[in-house]
Amino acid sequence: MRYRSPLSTASACCLALCFLVSGCFRDPNVKKQKFVEQGDAYFKDGKYAEAQISYARALQIDARFVPALYKSAQCSMRLGNWNIAFQELTRTVTLDPQNYPAQLDLGKIYLGAGKLQDAKDRALMVLEKNPQDANAKMLLSSVEAALGNQKDALAAAREAIAISPENSAVYVNMAGLQQKYGAFSEAEANFQKARSLDPKSVVPVMLLGSLYENQKRFGDAAKQFEAAIQLEPKSPAPRKALASLYFSQGQIEQTEKVLADAKNQMSDVPSGYRMLGDFYVARGDSAKALAEFSSLVASHPNDFGVHKTYAQLLLSDQKVDQAVPLVDKVLKATPGDVDARILRSEILIHQKKTEAAVSTLQGVVKDAPENPAAHLYLGFAYQQRNDVNQAESEWRQAVKLQPAFPEALRALAGIAGQRKDWKDLESISEQIIKINPNSAEGYIFRASARANQGDAASAERDLNRVIAASPQSPIGYIQLGLLRTQQKRWAEAADQFQKALARDANSLQAYEAYLQLDLLRGQPGTAITRMQELVQKSPNNAGYVYMLGQAQLRNNQTAEAEQSFARSAQLEPTNLAPVSALAAVQSAQRKNDEAIANYKRAISLAPNNVQMLVGLGSVYENKGDWQQAQTTYQQALNLQSDNAVAANNLAYLLLEHGGDPNLALSLAQTARKGMTDSPNSADTLAWAYYHTGAYTVAAPLLEDAVKKVPANPTYRYHLGKVYQKMNDNAKAKSAFEAAIKAKPDSPAADSARKALSELAGT
Repeated sequence: MRYRSPLSTASACCLALCFLVSGCFRDPNVKKQKFVEQGDAYFKDGKYAEAQISYARALQIDARFVPALYKSAQCSMRLGNWNIAFQELTRTVTLDPQNYPAQLDLGKIYLGAGKLQDAKDRALMVLEKNPQDANAKMLLSSVEAALGNQKDALAAAREAIAISPENSAVYVNMAGLQQKYGAFSEAEANFQKARSLDPKSVVPVMLLGSLYENQKRFGDAAKQFEAAIQLEPKSPAPRKALASLYFSQGQIEQTEKVLADAKNQMSDVPSGYRMLGDFYVARGDSAKALAEFSSLVASHPNDFGVHKTYAQLLLSDQKVDQAVPLVDKVLKATPGDVDARILRSEILIHQKKTEAAVSTLQGVVKDAPENPAAHLYLGFAYQQRNDVNQAESEWRQAVKLQPAFPEALRALAGIAGQRKDWKDLESISEQIIKINPNSAEGYIFRASARANQGDAASAERDLNRVIAASPQSPIGYIQLGLLRTQQKRWAEAADQFQKALARDANSLQAYEAYLQLDLLRGQPGTAITRMQELVQKSPNNAGYVYMLGQAQLRNNQTAEAEQSFARSAQLEPTNLAPVSALAAVQSAQRKNDEAIANYKRAISLAPNNVQMLVGLGSVYENKGDWQQAQTTYQQALNLQSDNAVAANNLAYLLLEHGGDPNLALSLAQTARKGMTDSPNSADTLAWAYYHTGAYTVAAPLLEDAVKKVPANPTYRYHLGKVYQKMNDNAKAKSAFEAAIKAKPDSPAADSARKALSELAGT
């Protein structure tokens, strides 16, 4: 008989144990449970983001593992990610309909979203299975309160207390209802009762603080919020509540201190360390926001949320080059990140890479059709392409997806204003005001709409409201001054602009409005004097120099205006306004080469600006380079097929230089639709009819053009040619003679003389 040595037996046991441990480690059920336990530990410490990552790892192993799915939903709720929470809860109850806590959490989300019947159905379903479920009673009481059923709400709340008298939450629920119905002493007592039952819960402490804040017991409220911070030092909510309390009292330094403490004490909690930066963003303090998020990017290099916010701030501050590497970093790590892709497209819009922006955003919209920001920026890209109808369609889709979307509504308001669709503008302004009853912008839009519909009194009330809300801001006074200008109440308008400048001595908008007032009341000299004084004080202010040029141009000081526009363009080389103004004034002086150079410069700044292409085409036409003029007008029409000026000018060139008369007629008809009262478009269309043999249609158009501009020799010459074709030689002779008399040295007069000679020979 052979004996096994003790060493061999021990080795075998050890080997068997290794296999056992290894098998357990490979067992997916063990692994997923281990991840859940890890997530539970994070959850207990209030580290919800970390907990959710652990639950996600469990779900990677088993996507139908309900405990991990439900706990992930709880993390989403605590992190405020309600859309994700809703999806996770819906999947949880689909997989496990008897998970009643998940059913009730889903009911709470329905309640928060205003879907009261759905919320009530969840509560009743749970109560049908378990009539003694206190949580279901509490949900039911909240739904009844939202439905306006006070008696039923209080009854359900009392039943919850009777079911679970040692449960802190039932007293919180009752206290909330009592506060809603004005029973403040009873509410305070129940919040205190809840706190005594669960001293470690932050909920009754926070709600008691809110009760005190509503009663303007600010000192007591601050103590409660500070106590909540001690209970949950890693939770953003108590710190936000305390900061909001100080801010509401105008204590900005205290507000910033609370948020700075949050940043220092919650350096591992993203929603905590970015609170100060988010506060600056909400206040519109771009300088502090930029500095804060610059610091956060350095201290949290892997927080892509911080990177994206900082990139957006940089883009808003026109610091495009600094935003590019931030967005590149996010997209390199997460190529499908929708927000980062939208930021990429915004960069392309800033860089005037319109087609690339459109293409990028079309891809985002395809992948995320429910994302309102994607539609917003696609609208901006289409607008840059001069495709106004497509832009408007995207903005309306953005508002459809998110009715309370100020940026999209603002864009739609701009379109309505451009179209002078005052009814639409008023409707949009009402939506903006509904979202934010204190929105100065909303009241200004509505005032504009009402003033242009003849309701000046209502417009004035809106503007006075803007002034009353922000008496130190110049904007209300400027807008009221513009209303007075529209009413031709010149002195009162000037008074409002003075008030605006008293509040902001450097307001370009106020000076622009003042300039227009001076020009409208026939005082360009006064405007020039004022702007010269400003330029003397601030010689490098491109806006002031540009406005001086406008005043000089209106005063027929063309050479001086050219100098001012050139100086402004030199100070701000990327600003389209002075460059295009310089090109226009040079074109008017027949400085064709200089005008061509500056129009090309303007087009490089705004490649899709149709007006710049039309201006360039006009200069080529003046120079006699009709082939290049035709090409340029066609480029303009490629961007905007119904541009009346480009269509009119191209049609005339085709008629004068042997082009297709039928194409010219089509273009002339397009031009006439856009310029129905223009004698120039009437002449072009009539000349096209002449070349296609429709003489009787051409005659009344030319007769109307001659009536409006009797001194134009071309109109009279064309009319003579039409009469000649109609065999009315007497009228033809009269028209030719009138063309010669109107401007004897013009090309039209020369053509008329030749026509008279032919007529005499006939």
